[in-house]
Amino acid sequence: MEQTNNGTSSTGPAVITMDGSYLALAKARLAERPPALMPSYEKLLQDAEALLALEPEAVTRKKIVPPSGDKHDYMSLAPYWWPNPDTPDGLPYVQRDGEFNPSSKNGDTDSVRMQTMCMGIQCTSLAYYFSGQAKFAAKAAEFIRTWFVTPETRMNPNLRYGQAIMGKIDGRGTGLIDTRNLWMVIDAVLLLEGSGTLSVAEVASVRTWMKSFADWMLESDIGIEEFNSPNNHGMFYDMQIANYALFAGDTTTAKRAVERALELRIAGQVAIDGKQHGELERTTPFHYSAFNLDAMMNIARYGEQVGVEVWTKRDNARGLRNALNYLVPFAVAPASWPYKELRGHAETELALPLLLKATRAYGNDNYSHAVTQLEERPLVVQEYIALYKAINLPHPTTSNSVDRLIWPIK
Repeated sequence: MEQTNNGTSSTGPAVITMDGSYLALAKARLAERPPALMPSYEKLLQDAEALLALEPEAVTRKKIVPPSGDKHDYMSLAPYWWPNPDTPDGLPYVQRDGEFNPSSKNGDTDSVRMQTMCMGIQCTSLAYYFSGQAKFAAKAAEFIRTWFVTPETRMNPNLRYGQAIMGKIDGRGTGLIDTRNLWMVIDAVLLLEGSGTLSVAEVASVRTWMKSFADWMLESDIGIEEFNSPNNHGMFYDMQIANYALFAGDTTTAKRAVERALELRIAGQVAIDGKQHGELERTTPFHYSAFNLDAMMNIARYGEQVGVEVWTKRDNARGLRNALNYLVPFAVAPASWPYKELRGHAETELALPLLLKATRAYGNDNYSHAVTQLEERPLVVQEYIALYKAINLPHPTTSNSVDRLIWPIK
């Protein structure tokens, strides 16, 4: 696409995971105040306005010090492990399966902070793009600068202490799922280029950070452990590597990750009938099936940029599309879902972005029609829980989700 001086293409911003032409389409439509998009736009601005008052998140604000003694190192805790009641220092932690240790989901560590940071950056950067209001760009830049650039607060580019079990394991490969939404930061940086809120040096610093983090993922024992994961963890690993490599301009590494995901992850995780058996074994099987499929769709998006076709490969057996087609009927009729769910019903909130992305990829009226059939329900998933607790506003729903702005139906 033809590039302009502000880093955008003639058909929209040159983002990587989102599609600049679709963002441009939504922005053009908003001038006419269409009923299909206005609820999402108004919710986006409301949330972004609330974020203006929120102090930027930083790993240095956590209460528990990681084993390195350096609060610049990210740290999260395995959720079902608790301080040992039989030892003076609470170590080693003991397992209480199914019971969340509050320290794994509050300010004691960084997992909630990471999601608030990613979602806050996405919200404010999109609010800037669609509204043109500089205050939102400034806030997004402040979030980015605090987490990735400023020496006093920046995160070290590693996840050595992710999903730690205190007194037993300093960090595990499973912790790398915590960084799955860093794509939001990357696209936000690209949206902000030309706004003047991030300097050239600061953008370069973020690019360097992402490359260093990808190198750590590829070379460290913990990263290799996650590489070998057979379920959504392995899928999100390759998704992240491809994303960071594209941001760094390393198309060779990005293409290798996309090809590996296509031939190893997707072919290995999607059955002939479209079921994802590794995710159906979970306590919330619909959520995890949709969660993993969302990673596949991001990988397919990266494939578009490195010349690897993922969307239509193995359409009818062991491919992305037949995994999607298996879920669609249950997304529109959750009561028919045949698997046991922890909360007694299929958690179909993630179906909306899947169907919107599918409409873009396949131009199939069945997918856009399915969007109109989705039940109205709040988006109560981990990323949203963290953000909306921080800004004290109602969760978005399937009707006013920002996904409708990101992936508008043509």
